[in-house]
Amino acid sequence: MPHWNRKNRQNSLPGQRRNNWSWLKLPLLSPPAFCFGVDRAVKLCYQALEEHHNIATLGPIIHNQDVVDDLTRRGARIVDSIAELHPDECVVIRSHGVSAKVYEELEQAGNPYVDATCPFVAKIHRIVEKHTKAGDFILIAGDANHPEVAAIVGHCKGNCFVFESEKALNDFFQKKFSGFSQKTCNCCANNV
Repeated sequence: MPHWNRKNRQNSLPGQRRNNWSWLKLPLLSPPAFCFGVDRAVKLCYQALEEHHNIATLGPIIHNQDVVDDLTRRGARIVDSIAELHPDECVVIRSHGVSAKVYEELEQAGNPYVDATCPFVAKIHRIVEKHTKAGDFILIAGDANHPEVAAIVGHCKGNCFVFESEKALNDFFQKKFSGFSQKTCNCCANNV
């Protein structure tokens, strides 16, 4: 199969127009596949449909309307909150994950659930929980309204800041900070 290069382009057959690309053969590529976490979430959702007579997803399972429509046709419901669940309805947690509070609400409601959170996202949840418990301030790059970012924020046990751009991050660090200490505290006396 000829590959495109300057030599092939310049050595067109006599009488061929220079913009005739009929000699260029490109292999057809299969449609792009889902990433590991999304593929896993979709498989878990279809599996839940086979194992439970009624399921609901907390928000669309992924950002692919064709898949969401197919799941809906097969009987999955999309809900936005735990309050919308039917008793004993199996809940599939979307690939983006949910906040720690949602897990607590699910436990209280007693609904069975399948956690389809991407393992890489779940790892971020564990990391921010650990660091906020240790007192660290967490910076999160992303859209504060995106479900994955909202879930990450929901696992922070302390202060965090979500920024969408370099400008937003620079603006955050341009804020003036003031520090104060207890009058009887000598903890910084030798370091200031």
